[in-house]
Amino acid sequence: MNNQENSIEDFVFDPMNDAAFKSLIRAEETRDIVIGVLSDITPVLESELKNALFLGGEVPKELLKEKGMVSDVIVRVNDKNGIIIEANRQYSKNLFDKNASYAFKNSYMESNVGKREYHPVSLVSVDKENVFDTDKPILVFQIQDEEGHIETELYYSVHLILENFQNLAYTISDRVRKFMEFFQNQPDTIANLKEKYKDGEMMAFVNKAEELSKSTEFINYYNLEEMHEAEKQDFYHTGVEDEKLAIAKKMLGKYSLEEIQELTGLSEEEISKLKETSDSITEEE
Repeated sequence: MNNQENSIEDFVFDPMNDAAFKSLIRAEETRDIVIGVLSDITPVLESELKNALFLGGEVPKELLKEKGMVSDVIVRVNDKNGIIIEANRQYSKNLFDKNASYAFKNSYMESNVGKREYHPVSLVSVDKENVFDTDKPILVFQIQDEEGHIETELYYSVHLILENFQNLAYTISDRVRKFMEFFQNQPDTIANLKEKYKDGEMMAFVNKAEELSKSTEFINYYNLEEMHEAEKQDFYHTGVEDEKLAIAKKMLGKYSLEEIQELTGLSEEEISKLKETSDSITEEE
């Protein structure tokens, strides 16, 4: 094995990286697996998905603010149904509102005679974080009343909670469970993924990952997404810390130090500094 082959084997691949996820889901080589999973978790039949078009943005986005402007993968089925597939690597404010809004926009399509038509759209979210704090591997949402009457068939949302793929208390198909297992993988080398999934049907994803790792264009896109992810993490944590401090500031004088620590997760030193600053401002006033 030459040096180039060695570097490919050692490439650390995260299947939830935006570039990786799109490429794996849209690949012809993995199409049978993806179709099987989609037919198991959405109202769209497997026979209908056989002739579906797998679309979506592949153009690298140069600015962080451009993130979220294009969905990960769009599946068009006979111009009657649509499936939007989103990789949610981490939760951000209004994430699900944004995804739902995009789904409704995709329910509207102009017919070939200029007539306005609305078609059912299924939104499939592959969630790295267990935002709903559930032990279920799959969550389904539809617009319905308290008695379960469904108001519209246009919107069907399903979340795959990756960390729960092994929960055998819930019945899900074997192909969905294997799919979830693959995408819940922590970043790992191509060599390790090949060993882990050898001789299994998920090797189609691993083989595609290996092929992608040979592409300079893909590697550049992949690294750009990693940079964006790091930036988002910084923004998120900064926002969370600011929110914690704001809450703690309101609690000063009303709650004990221990209670503020427990409720905000801030350290004793952080709360003491906040109190000193608050007292100083009060004295100046």
